[in-house]
Amino acid sequence: MSNKQKPPWWATRFLSWYCRQELLEDLQGDLNEYFERNLKAKGPRRARFIYIIDVFKFFRSYTLKKPKLLNLLIQWIMIGSYIKTSGRSIVRNKLFSSINIIGLAISMSVGLLMIAFLSDVFSYDRFHEKRDRIYRVINHYLYIDQPKNDFASTSLKTGKLIQDNVTGVEEVVMLRRGFEGDFKVGEKTIPLEGMWANESLFRVFTFPLLHGDARTALKNPFSLVLTEKTAKKLFGDEEALGKGVQLDTVNYMVTGVMKDVPAFSHMQFEMLASLSSKELQEKNNKNFLSWDNMWMGYVYLLLPENTDLRSLQTKLDKLAIEENKSLQNTTITVSLQPLNDIALSKDMSNQIGPVMLLSIVWINGGLAFVVILSACFNYTNLSIARSLRRSREVGIRKVIGARKSHVMGQFIAESVIIALLALAISFLLFLFLRPQFLSIAPELQRIVRLDLSPRVILSFVALALVVGIV
Repeated sequence: MSNKQKPPWWATRFLSWYCRQELLEDLQGDLNEYFERNLKAKGPRRARFIYIIDVFKFFRSYTLKKPKLLNLLIQWIMIGSYIKTSGRSIVRNKLFSSINIIGLAISMSVGLLMIAFLSDVFSYDRFHEKRDRIYRVINHYLYIDQPKNDFASTSLKTGKLIQDNVTGVEEVVMLRRGFEGDFKVGEKTIPLEGMWANESLFRVFTFPLLHGDARTALKNPFSLVLTEKTAKKLFGDEEALGKGVQLDTVNYMVTGVMKDVPAFSHMQFEMLASLSSKELQEKNNKNFLSWDNMWMGYVYLLLPENTDLRSLQTKLDKLAIEENKSLQNTTITVSLQPLNDIALSKDMSNQIGPVMLLSIVWINGGLAFVVILSACFNYTNLSIARSLRRSREVGIRKVIGARKSHVMGQFIAESVIIALLALAISFLLFLFLRPQFLSIAPELQRIVRLDLSPRVILSFVALALVVGIV
């Protein structure tokens, strides 16, 4: 049909906009039928005109949809009524409410501990902007017929071979442990720990520099980058950039001051020295850059997006086969580990930061879930036990016009309020239990802090809402 043989589209749209849903289908059908009659009897122009008149004619109070604002206002009034009625019910049934609130509070305090714990362990290394493209090179060491051992460390030669021979790698970061001792500035002597690193580190990892040039801070021999806290230890409020620091008989120059390393970083250090300075010191040591000197070095790769990891692993396998020819009774293979998996992975030798097995994390979370679920069952059982007492209340509500959804809303509001009251008590229990929980094992204090943040507090409230609805 041509447009002239159809009702005006804007009039049809206007009818759909203002007409109530339960009347729209019948009214639209009647107007269309009337339009077809007028189309045959009076022609398309008059039929369209009459259709427009009829659409405006039915713009009456009984055909209009309720304004959304009015619906919203009614909903808020209903919610206010639910809260008021729930408060009265809680106060009226003091024993029932107290048992549920205390039981929920005890179990939810365990849930709050687990939320804070999980928030910490899943926050590791998330501050690095390129974290999804960073991989650590790990070693698998096999000596004769002994079991294979996994090492988080690898040789510096591995990093140099990848840098020179493996295509498809944007940046190679090489680190080495062991940069530590008593550092002197004037008459002041302070013990510090750090690592040697090459200049690629600041291009791969997000460690912002407050002073200095990130491109050249670790390039020249005997360059030193201090964290903000370390700079204050050594120089107080004075400017550290360009000043000298002595370790034994070696003088280092401060070429950069960076922000302190975040707590949830798998690598922790107080300072970084240029790797070229260590290479200069070890220039006569043939073992320094050997393939099997894998005990103190760490290599990280920054890969392009959508890198074929299988193809890259094949190249690394070929590299390892070639280098293993120089070894006797020993086989070393290398593989890649995503940065996001380092803190939650199996414990390997020579780690430079705390790690926790992912299975242990989920087991703890599962136990907390069981504890909270048992409190939910307890609430449900007590509610069923007094359901006969509340049947009169439900009957009166239905007699005066309440629907099933209204009754459900009332009971859900009541359980959510009880859960929120339990949250207030469980939060106080959380503050009391937090230091006790951290003191269970010294290693636990190195992994988590259980500090409160806006995200953690919102998660606490979300837990209470979910528990109340469940």
